[in-house]
Amino acid sequence: MLDKIIKNTTDFLILKILKLDPAKEKYTKPDERKKIAYLESWVSIAGNFFLSIIKILLGMILNSISLIADGIHTASDVLTSVAVLLGFKFSAVPPDEKHPYGHGRIEFLASLLIALLLTVVGFEFGKSSYERFIANEKVAGSYLVAFFMLASAIFKEWMSRFSIELGNRISAQALIADAWHHRTDAIASVLVAVAIISSKYGYYKVDAVFGFLVSALIIYTGATMAYESCSKLIGEIAQEEMIKEVQETAYLFPHVVDVHKVFIHDYGAYKEISMHVVLNHELTFFEAHELSEKIERQIEEKIHCNVTVHVEPSYIKNDTNRENLD
Repeated sequence: MLDKIIKNTTDFLILKILKLDPAKEKYTKPDERKKIAYLESWVSIAGNFFLSIIKILLGMILNSISLIADGIHTASDVLTSVAVLLGFKFSAVPPDEKHPYGHGRIEFLASLLIALLLTVVGFEFGKSSYERFIANEKVAGSYLVAFFMLASAIFKEWMSRFSIELGNRISAQALIADAWHHRTDAIASVLVAVAIISSKYGYYKVDAVFGFLVSALIIYTGATMAYESCSKLIGEIAQEEMIKEVQETAYLFPHVVDVHKVFIHDYGAYKEISMHVVLNHELTFFEAHELSEKIERQIEEKIHCNVTVHVEPSYIKNDTNRENLD
């Protein structure tokens, strides 16, 4: 039921705001992918900005360290969405002499910087939470604020599933990673709601304990982001789905016997692909070269990339290797 609501909402926004066909399962054109990424980013930025302001103000009123920490955590989600926005924006900058493969990896650098800042903030709030636990400072409890935090958790879960839906449609890990930030914030909001209700009955240390847990969640989010950003900068192996898509596209052409050594280098929105294609030996040199160019163009139409096909001859006349994809 909830998945259907998410899909219908996503389709409505894609149609009304982006003027794109919501019936498409995948958007592969660069301009379409950028529009989808912008939609996810601006929805996340707007939602998180207002939630963070309200949480921080309520936290100050109630003197709740867990609520203030959760507000900062929500504000950090604004920064991660900004990183996604800037990443897709700079990915559209054309290549130059020094950067022949474009500027897409700026997205990974921005994510790494935000991850480091998140980790520092998490440690600072962990220290404050420990001091509050020792001092046992009084915290004002409020059923109304607790209800708001539960409503915030539901809204953040919606944002998480919304981001996953859009991320899947454009095969963008950055959007899916952003979705997990929303989900951790939703979990933190539930913890804070419990802490606020506990404070109403005089259990003030629960607020400090949950403040420490939220701090740990912030540190975990930062560390995860840092690891993923560094991994992408170093150069990760391509996703199996993309490799399979490249192979299946090549196998659509006659005389293709085998496809192997598919290497995909990730530069953000842009990909550099090299592959070996085994063709039937009966083709002439000219025919083989012409077919390799057709394969390159077909893959480039599906994925924003540059493809280099290395042709190899074969005496195998059947299509047994194609069955390996099934």
